[in-house]
Amino acid sequence: MKFQDLNHNNSTIVVFEGKEYRTTQNPHVNNDGTHYTAHAVDKMNEEYTIEWEISVVDFENLEDESEACDWENPVSVISL
Repeated sequence: MKFQDLNHNNSTIVVFEGKEYRTTQNPHVNNDGTHYTAHAVDKMNEEYTIEWEISVVDFENLEDESEACDWENPVSVISL
């Protein structure tokens, strides 16, 4: 998907270091179980991976994953 096609209804939108990113997939737990990650694009449709630190020790048992991380504050954005 392109940046302009993504919005709050179909994407997680974050600003990291002053730049806006929009996820192209739902965030999911990484293999280590330490972070949530998702692919994203910027306004130029360049691709990135966004990482959020899991802030709840027992996150696997949460009924609502929206409480697992501080979704507005990712810990890193990595260019692909």
